[in-house]
Amino acid sequence: MNGKDAPQLRPYPQHPPKSLDVLSAKLIGNGLAGVNQELLEYRIGQVGYFRLKGYWYPFLTPVSEESAKRSLPFRQGTRFQDIWDRYLFDQELRMLVFDGIVTIEIYLKSFLAHELSVFGGEFGYMTREGLPGLSYDTHLACLSSLRSSFTKSNLPYLRHFRNTYSDPLPPYWMIVGCLSYGTLKENFYQGAPDHIKRKLATKLHIFNPNPNPAVRGDAKILSNWLETIRQARNMTAHHDRFWNESSIRIAPKLPKHRSGSHAKGWWGNDWDIFRKSSGPAAFLTMENYLLSQIDGPAWRKKFISLMSKYPQIPKSDMGFPDGWEMSPLWCVDDLSH
Repeated sequence: MNGKDAPQLRPYPQHPPKSLDVLSAKLIGNGLAGVNQELLEYRIGQVGYFRLKGYWYPFLTPVSEESAKRSLPFRQGTRFQDIWDRYLFDQELRMLVFDGIVTIEIYLKSFLAHELSVFGGEFGYMTREGLPGLSYDTHLACLSSLRSSFTKSNLPYLRHFRNTYSDPLPPYWMIVGCLSYGTLKENFYQGAPDHIKRKLATKLHIFNPNPNPAVRGDAKILSNWLETIRQARNMTAHHDRFWNESSIRIAPKLPKHRSGSHAKGWWGNDWDIFRKSSGPAAFLTMENYLLSQIDGPAWRKKFISLMSKYPQIPKSDMGFPDGWEMSPLWCVDDLSH
């Protein structure tokens, strides 16, 4: 970006910190009902005024009919419990999303450790031939990163390896234990040969139109999904608001629609109702799809239960269209095609 195109920056406006009683009185004075000042002070102290603002923002008064911006006062009839319910729902949703990602992450570690060791030997990652998807420089950086993770780890079996064997690094099935999701994805998944990526995609029922079993797994979609999972993992681990997040960073690439004689049984057409949705609905559907292949309907049942627990949460704000529960991606236990 050159100087001419650079945004015009300005100093952050002054916002002198205010006491909790002043902040709570301000909100109640601007029409927030159903809460006394003592409880509101407690909640602001518990969560933070700025953080909680993200949940009450939709209840504020629109600045104008043309603008999406909102400001105080609150819309008439706004009750604090409505805001607090959204906060609690989002907190439970993040925990459930993260729980599902952990299941996916453990599966990836197991799959890649096995397949890569079969392909290049238990220490195959020590050479570029074992991770052909990495460049020379990237492979060097990979070894440095793995060595750092290994030496810092306090996992009992890695301490035992360090104290027992002369090898600088352990075999695949041990080293994956101390790797972050990002390190696993960037080094072992990206470095894996194409046939292993396609095999993983096939096992997760991520297909392209090619009927040839050897190349039917769609590694491009899989790679995109693994990246959106990384983004969502960071968001949920760092407690970012998730329930109505509209960022494209968690919007998974969807398989293309097919028509005519090719449409019968094509898994991509099941995604049609989510093609225009915003919010986390498509991500949550993708997460459910993967977990259904890995662990059956367990996660889906927890998700449906959570949604039923908070019927007042507007599902359209999450990107869910009417009737989403009855779509093929959500209403059956076996999603295989």
